[in-house]
Amino acid sequence: MFVVGICYRTSAQDFRECQQIFERLLPIFNQSFEDNNPALLHTKEYRRELLELQKAYQAYHRISYAYTDSLQRTNNEAVLLALSGNHSKSLRLMESLDSVGGDSRYRYNRGLVKLLNKQYAGAREDFFSNTASKYSSLNTLVAYGQDGMVPEGINYAVQTAHGNTAGKWNYTTALLYKFNNQLELAVDELTAAIRQKDKLMAYRLQRGDILMRLHKDKRAVGDFEKVARQHPKAQIRYANALLSLNRFHEAKRVFEQYLEADERDFRGNAYLGLGHANYGLQQLTEAQRYYQLAASVLHEDKVALCGQGNVLISKHEYAKARNIFERIIQADSTYLSAFLGRALVHYGLKEYKEALNDFERAAPLLDENNRALADVFVSRGYSYYYTRQPAAAQLDFQRAIRLDGASYEALAGMSNILIDQRRYPEAGQYLSRALNYEKNYDRMWSNYGNLLLHFDMYSKSYDVFKKAVALNPANLKAQNGWGVVLLESDKLDKSIALFDSLIKENPTVPYLLNNRGIVQAYLGNRHEQRLQRIDADLRYQNAGQDFEEAMRMAPSRKFYNVNQGNVYKYWEKYDEARLSYKVYQDKSAINNTGILYAGMEKLKDAKYYLGVAIGLDSTHRVFQFNMSLLVKGKYKDLARAVASAKDDGPYSDIGIKYSRDGFVTIYLYDYEYDTLYFPGRHYLPLPVDTYNEDYFIPEYDFQLMPYEEKKFGKKVTKKGKYKSQKVNMPGRSRRSGTKCPIFF
Repeated sequence: MFVVGICYRTSAQDFRECQQIFERLLPIFNQSFEDNNPALLHTKEYRRELLELQKAYQAYHRISYAYTDSLQRTNNEAVLLALSGNHSKSLRLMESLDSVGGDSRYRYNRGLVKLLNKQYAGAREDFFSNTASKYSSLNTLVAYGQDGMVPEGINYAVQTAHGNTAGKWNYTTALLYKFNNQLELAVDELTAAIRQKDKLMAYRLQRGDILMRLHKDKRAVGDFEKVARQHPKAQIRYANALLSLNRFHEAKRVFEQYLEADERDFRGNAYLGLGHANYGLQQLTEAQRYYQLAASVLHEDKVALCGQGNVLISKHEYAKARNIFERIIQADSTYLSAFLGRALVHYGLKEYKEALNDFERAAPLLDENNRALADVFVSRGYSYYYTRQPAAAQLDFQRAIRLDGASYEALAGMSNILIDQRRYPEAGQYLSRALNYEKNYDRMWSNYGNLLLHFDMYSKSYDVFKKAVALNPANLKAQNGWGVVLLESDKLDKSIALFDSLIKENPTVPYLLNNRGIVQAYLGNRHEQRLQRIDADLRYQNAGQDFEEAMRMAPSRKFYNVNQGNVYKYWEKYDEARLSYKVYQDKSAINNTGILYAGMEKLKDAKYYLGVAIGLDSTHRVFQFNMSLLVKGKYKDLARAVASAKDDGPYSDIGIKYSRDGFVTIYLYDYEYDTLYFPGRHYLPLPVDTYNEDYFIPEYDFQLMPYEEKKFGKKVTKKGKYKSQKVNMPGRSRRSGTKCPIFF
């Protein structure tokens, strides 16, 4: 009875079982580094397989180990410890052998264990010139990167040949370029990595992150979308990239899909993203709710708190917003978004100097190419304007208009500055554009009407002031303009009634008195044409009193003297009239002086003054009209024709219609422009979440080492022991053995 080769077959079978389990575990171990997801090593499946491997190896060791297998045993036990996560013990075991001789496989595995233990220099030493694995160069490069030796790593990457690493070499090189701020080169390397193996999530995530930093958000969206369905953190990145493109509806849907799934690792980020999405859609109540949820899950996250403050600003709840921003600033004085939010709080509360201080602190955030910041530039522009810094205000308004051509606040702000600079044609152009986008602000209509008055465009200003008064009957400047255009429309009775009412309520407003004086003068002219001398004289007296009272209240407005001079001229007090015109020697006063001399039959003097007026403004229709009458000598005939004209006749223009001598006498209306104020359509988008998940991906190609086969290579036959049967026959020599009888 005997057995042959049983031990050899059992041990070989046990090692193959160990190897099979090991080959199932190692890809998961590497995936945990590829996905930067250590949780993969704590799943039930992985731990169960690891336990099976440990049992299989113990069985193999128990049967097959001999003292000559100490190196293999140390290697295998260290590898198992590394796979189980006990990296430090694995390294101690590896280093327990004094010498490993020329065994390159053992040294390579030891280098991998050193890499796990962050002993990068030692790892590079073990990897250097090691031919045990085709990944030794890759892992050397990784060791440079993880050690922070970026220039050395880049030099190594450029100078060293490498085999097929499924894109990991390019990925590692890309990270080194990224750390060296060579972002375009990093993108090129990642593109090469993706071409080699597009299944690795890290390649597209990293390229998407870098593209976001390069403000190439559309390309980043493509990368994140490619892997969003397989990986939750890619899904969150994808949604945030959509936010950066203002694709709020799509981003909202992706965040909601994430929350509907079982994944919870990025729940706070999803709430924060939904806050941003709803804020972008102007769904402020929903935005506030999600910002509050995010602050709760992310433990008072400053971005979530700042989002709440921004929503309150958009609702013009400035006091509540101030509390939030000051809380953030107290906790982190470097968070610039909180300063920007507080700047708008100050603006809303009309604390313009304080607003400018906070705008200055937040200046790095004010990207002149970010369309979303148009309102911020508007608010800062008005803060400059109200603190009498028009040059700085103008620059901000221009920035806002460049970002948003429909920003009526910025267009109107430009008109205010240009009015102050007496650049009325340009001011009118800006204000006209502003009124295309905002039709319900009475002050803008009133200012536009006043600009039309400046250019004597009374017919066009009629509808403008009518609109302004309809929007706000309490707007005194609009009512003043409405009174003027009623006069110019020959609705003298309505005009005088309006001014009487306005002055009764506002007796100290000089421009109302001046303009009522003009109406009184025209009423006097009308009475005079109707030969109602007493009534005419009374109206002239009232006009003179209004002009005198207006001059007393506003002595700096010298042009009131021109209007008073006209009354003196009607009374034929020529010396007083000349003196009044002389006080304010503008082209209108010169025109009126020429008419004064024409009335006195001093035609040479009249031509001189009218010639001077035309020299000052050769396109002025009144000057041309008066000179033509004077040269042709037709003014007396025209005066008679005007006096008998109907309302719809050829002389229905108010200046001609109520002319006593055929010439047009100019009156100077007074009006004031409103300083515009806008509460602000506050929109303060916060930067979306971006990620710097920079991790290197080594190739942990550990190998188990089988024990020596020397004791199993020779088959041994074992024979059982037994006593031989001896029969001693008499007379015979002693011979061993038994001789069997022969049977026939």
